Amino acid sequence: MKRWKRVLITGTLLTTAFTAGVYAEDVLQRVDAYLRPDFNVVLDGKPIQLESPTIVYADKTYLSLKEIGNLLGASIIWKDATKTIFINSRINPEQPVVEKDQSIEEFKFRNPYSIKVNYLGAEYPLMLAYADEGTGVRNNLIYYRLSDVRKMGIDTNGLKQSKEKLTGAIYISEPEMKKRLKQMPTPIQSGYERYVISGEVNTNRIKALQTYVKDSASNRTDDISFTNTPIMIEKLGTENMYEYLFYQTRSSSKFTINHFISTKLILTKMEEKLVDGSDGYTINTYGWTDLDDQLEREVTRKEDEAKKAREEEAIRQSAQK
Repeated sequence: MKRWKRVLITGTLLTTAFTAGVYAEDVLQRVDAYLRPDFNVVLDGKPIQLESPTIVYADKTYLSLKEIGNLLGASIIWKDATKTIFINSRINPEQPVVEKDQSIEEFKFRNPYSIKVNYLGAEYPLMLAYADEGTGVRNNLIYYRLSDVRKMGIDTNGLKQSKEKLTGAIYISEPEMKKRLKQMPTPIQSGYERYVISGEVNTNRIKALQTYVKDSASNRTDDISFTNTPIMIEKLGTENMYEYLFYQTRSSSKFTINHFISTKLILTKMEEKLVDGSDGYTINTYGWTDLDDQLEREVTRKEDEAKKAREEEAIRQSAQK
């Protein structure tokens, strides 16, 4: 019989590959265990090779929690501050799109905003909004954007959905969401920023985007002043391209107009480094769209088409008499 390798283990046996930190002596417990590299592991009928060896302790077999969890599609998250391991069965993969016989009501959002939330130990960007008054939808409900919810691994199949008129995005009301949430998402404070830059992790690019938002917050042309309030910036599939959604107020001595604007931001890396040696970027805009004007034109187009169809039908019926 092959000789087992004896090891001493301090702390949890079901390793998570996270730093254990410093513990008080009365928390630690030393045990004898054995490494079993000769053990084979088969997952769903297929042999797998784990980086960490199998451990046998007290006649029980222990495998790496992080490795097995990831292979099963789960997310294993370690929070050192609370010494807590979060195990979430489906936290990262987006849920499949299933839209079988679901009626979609429409609404125009009011006061949309984006925040970072903690859900089951992981952090996610989330767009939230209220419904505008006069649309037939209760305006005191909070709506969650479906694309963000799916990235959180929440099964939304069968939940009542609503289509936002300006952006075309699908939302789900909070009462519907509560049917599937395992816990309420907890907002995460992020300094003084009141919007989220989603999908970007490069600190230099994030800084460039934040600077752009700050520099373009207000301007003036002739007697008209413009104030731009950021809602969300999302990284797109094209490299260094982002979608920027903001709320613009145009005002003069004669009028005040509030519209939602969507535009693309394109980052271009500067040839020379910044003073601190980091990468710098210039930002250009592309495809500036006034969403309120666009919706108004679409409504007018549909009304004109409906009017034309009625007139043609009246002519057809008159010809048959």
